[in-house]
Amino acid sequence: MYEWHGWATIVASPGTEDDEAADARQRAAEAEVGDLVAAAGAVNETVDLRRANGSLHLWLAGAHNHRDDGVVELFAKVAQLAPGSYGVLYALEHGVDPGWHRWVMRRGKVTGEADSSLSPHVGSVEDR
Repeated sequence: MYEWHGWATIVASPGTEDDEAADARQRAAEAEVGDLVAAAGAVNETVDLRRANGSLHLWLAGAHNHRDDGVVELFAKVAQLAPGSYGVLYALEHGVDPGWHRWVMRRGKVTGEADSSLSPHVGSVEDR
């Protein structure tokens, strides 16, 4: 089973602009991310956008029988559409990966990083 969990806060720019043009860029980035999420066609997974205190947030979670890198590609596309966004995505292919993979979104890019919080899965999270 391939399992993943992640979140991101959607922000158009890493800058601190606070004017009408910045507001317009934020609305445009949110609309583009919304279109991307709507087109994702989630099956056996959660791909959800919600507002909290004025900010737009993305939640991702799911489990497929086989590895599906589409979730990582979606996460990276969000980073490109809204380069001020930030978040993390964890994924584990049970029985194949010894530990969780972590991708970090910041400044328009998604990078893989070593995880030591949940890895190795067997021993850290569950017993065999």
